[in-house]
Amino acid sequence: MRRLAGPGLLLVALLATSPLPAAPPADPPEIRALWVDAFGPGIRSTEEAEELVLEAKRANLNLLFVQVRRRGDALYTRGVEPPLDVPAYDPRFDALENVIRVAHREGLEVHAWVNAMPVWRNEPPPCDARHVFNRHGPSATGDEMWLTTAPDGATLFPVGTFLDPGHPGVQEYLPRVYANLVREYDLDGIHFDYIRYPETEGSTGRGSAVGYNPAALARFRKATGRTGTPEPGDEEWMTWRRRQVSHVVRRVFLEAKALKPRIVVSASVIPWGAPPTDETDFADAAPMQRVFQDWHAWLEEGILDLAVPMNYARETDDRVRTWFDGWVGWERRHQHGRGTVVGLGGYRNSPDATLAQISRVRRVEGGDRLAGVSLFSYRVPVAGPDGSESAPPAFAGERLFFLSAGTPDSPGAFASAAPLPRLPWVAAPEHGFLAGTVLAASREEADDVEVEIRRTGLFRKTRRVRTDATGFFGVARLAPGRYRVRLAGTETAGTETFVEVTAGTVARAALADPAR
Repeated sequence: MRRLAGPGLLLVALLATSPLPAAPPADPPEIRALWVDAFGPGIRSTEEAEELVLEAKRANLNLLFVQVRRRGDALYTRGVEPPLDVPAYDPRFDALENVIRVAHREGLEVHAWVNAMPVWRNEPPPCDARHVFNRHGPSATGDEMWLTTAPDGATLFPVGTFLDPGHPGVQEYLPRVYANLVREYDLDGIHFDYIRYPETEGSTGRGSAVGYNPAALARFRKATGRTGTPEPGDEEWMTWRRRQVSHVVRRVFLEAKALKPRIVVSASVIPWGAPPTDETDFADAAPMQRVFQDWHAWLEEGILDLAVPMNYARETDDRVRTWFDGWVGWERRHQHGRGTVVGLGGYRNSPDATLAQISRVRRVEGGDRLAGVSLFSYRVPVAGPDGSESAPPAFAGERLFFLSAGTPDSPGAFASAAPLPRLPWVAAPEHGFLAGTVLAASREEADDVEVEIRRTGLFRKTRRVRTDATGFFGVARLAPGRYRVRLAGTETAGTETFVEVTAGTVARAALADPAR
């Protein structure tokens, strides 16, 4: 196993044995998070994890998003995917188990950061035959090929090869990856990243040329009754692709809450380009048009506890700084009873610029406040002296210290430790959830079926949802009570059931569909 050389290990020893001064009074509750990516030092050894946690404590941070799945691989041993295959990582070492132990010892929360859709880049294929790229990548045939494609069948995009959210196999596989983590580890949260389609080169205006996996396209044609291949900007096609991403988020959220009701589900989400100004403007913004990620609706529906928009703005660019402030203002006003944590691209800014952005994020406007900030990233927390997106070498322990100690020109943002804020919808929920399955003779017959959910009693509103490719359906934010769940437009025996929904728990329903 790799061991740290001199200065890093010396810092760990000194901080672990030196007496610490009395802690000052705590600051008000606030999320102060740090993304720890798996492309460099962070959690790959016991020594790395000890150093990470000590640095985070010294900077008065309180939450770590630790990347445990880069591209179809795992930095943990009790999983369903092969281990990360890099020289710096011992595949027998459970990096996730270890960092949870170290962080919890020091009072920090750990959320497992999982890249959802990326599975490989333009490199030799993975060595392990079990890897999803080898089993369901370009060499697979028929429905076993799970990658998203361009209209011409190309599978490689600027950020690599991606699973297709509209493929039935993907909609079944990814929730298993997340549920396994929740079941096997003492996590405080799970964190989506790349829960979307890949970006493409250039711009096509409205829409993007992704999502054309043959199995996904066949599902779209069946659902709409259309033939042929839709254009990238076809409105019905764009709506359908957004729905497929939301299906995955909804199922992962509900399955996680069923296993651990108090776990926090969050997602890194896209705030590219000019910001929206109101509710309707979001439909024309980059997340909806370029990568089909309707994260605003996830907050409104209640299938996300925290949104973490990646507001990676270079403070020295006037236009981008204006966009940053616009997005942050919109995010502050549109949380829908959930929480939003602003992601900061420290690697694009000097320490002073990052501290200035934190100050603006903390503003309270009209009674609305944001839940906190998250810094990207532990590996490269500040820009280089020339403004480049690579930091100069820094002595271990000093990279994050500006957050608490400040700089010669700016006071620190986190002068004292702060507790995490209470999330009332997680800690003391007033609503419950429903997760169900439509059982049919084949998967195709259970796909895209409409289900009605109605609380018993007079003058109740009927909620209508559709199943995903596996027959799964679900609803959040249900008031406690008894509900009738049935297939829309049917009265046949077995096509309805009654469930009792209680606050903070996931009720289950199964519906037969003999007519299909």
